[in-house]
Amino acid sequence: MRKLVPGGAIAAAILSILLTASSANAACPEIPKMPQMPQGASASDEDMKTGREKLQAYVNLLQTYQKCMEDQIKNAPPGTKPELRQQWQANADAAVDAAHEIADIYSIQLRAFKARQ
Repeated sequence: MRKLVPGGAIAAAILSILLTASSANAACPEIPKMPQMPQGASASDEDMKTGREKLQAYVNLLQTYQKCMEDQIKNAPPGTKPELRQQWQANADAAVDAAHEIADIYSIQLRAFKARQ
């Protein structure tokens, strides 16, 4: 199991994985679409602050989703198909990757923002 720490990965594919197998994930919340991050080359201080808040809220949702998936694996009834457990683990891992991706996006934009100042 991976820890959820901001870093980098492939957002579109990750979100796709998170949103698949929704009937199998009925007990877990759905992951919302990744929020749009501000463009550092033109963003205001307030835009960057709002972007950071959106990033943190999204990462918190991903942490909740990851924990739910891992709890679902841990508490799965005997006889749960291995493929289903693997999908749940892939979904939990994808949440970690999504957190890394959005953190990387924000970090790039923050560097662009600071370079203007």
